[in-house]
Amino acid sequence: MGRLDGEKRIVTCMLLDLTIGLVGLAFPSWLIWRAYRTSVELDRRLTSGDASLLTDDRFTVDRVTLGPPGTQLVEDVQFVMVAPPAPNRGEGVE
Repeated sequence: MGRLDGEKRIVTCMLLDLTIGLVGLAFPSWLIWRAYRTSVELDRRLTSGDASLLTDDRFTVDRVTLGPPGTQLVEDVQFVMVAPPAPNRGEGVE
């Protein structure tokens, strides 16, 4: 009888350890998954030229890494959306 109680206790401890381990890995796994999804979303939005990235609170531009030679970083720039120029309505066109 004592042997069965000891085996039950070992199995219970193993299950408890496994549960604690899985709970302990859940948060780091979620952080890695979230970082991956954010990276994929950022790549997709950059590829599509999404202008809303300039005002998105999750992303900030802090370094230009692929600018042309002579590119300078200017701090605290306010981005403003500019409307495209109006088409010329035939003034001066013959």
